[in-house]
Amino acid sequence: MNLSLGQYALLGAAAVVLGLVAISRLRGVGPARAAELAGQAGTFVLDVRTPGEYAGGHLERAVLIPVQQLSNRLLELPADKKTPILVYCAVGGRSAAAAGLLKAKGYESVHDLSGGIRAWQSAGLPVVK
Repeated sequence: MNLSLGQYALLGAAAVVLGLVAISRLRGVGPARAAELAGQAGTFVLDVRTPGEYAGGHLERAVLIPVQQLSNRLLELPADKKTPILVYCAVGGRSAAAAGLLKAKGYESVHDLSGGIRAWQSAGLPVVK
């Protein structure tokens, strides 16, 4: 089987994304732990969903940076890479990719909300609009 250069590039990119997702899953937290983290004054709460999803309800103090824009907006994150960051999306896929990117950029305390905001709401935890 002969693959073109473009196909090799696509396979390589897919491998990197899967690796980042796997790394970020190591630090996934459930809704109860996420609520503890979100309640701590020093935690940066990062919503990586779309503006429309954010408007429909989000965690208190959450900063919206859609996952597609994250790599270009890293300066909006805390300068101290030891600051705890709680990242979430709707169900966990986008936040896993975002958490992997943040880890790759040197952030040391990244926590991905497993199951996303849906798991948060299923646990009876509040959202704000």
